[in-house]
Amino acid sequence: MSKDKIVIDLNDKAINERLYTDFSYKINRMLLDLYHAGANINPTIKGTQAQIESFFKALRGEKRYMDSYIRHGLSDSRTMMSKSDLDRAVLGFERETGLRWPFKN
Repeated sequence: MSKDKIVIDLNDKAINERLYTDFSYKINRMLLDLYHAGANINPTIKGTQAQIESFFKALRGEKRYMDSYIRHGLSDSRTMMSKSDLDRAVLGFERETGLRWPFKN
């Protein structure tokens, strides 16, 4: 993994395809870093307090969903509950920031 500092600006509404790809990459990198033992993620997230909170709530939701999927499988009720929680967190992020969550199906 690259040691480059992750900086995400949630106020950047002029996101084009290239910037959106970069945004997706940074979030994906943060998720992967959460799974590496000893990984120290210290990103810089710019935005309002509500935007930042909604971002981290969605990020935590992604991790919990992935953990549940790995631990219990896709059809387990705990995984489905995690997916439901994630969907609510993603909706909150999108409402708060006006940005599309990159891993939304």
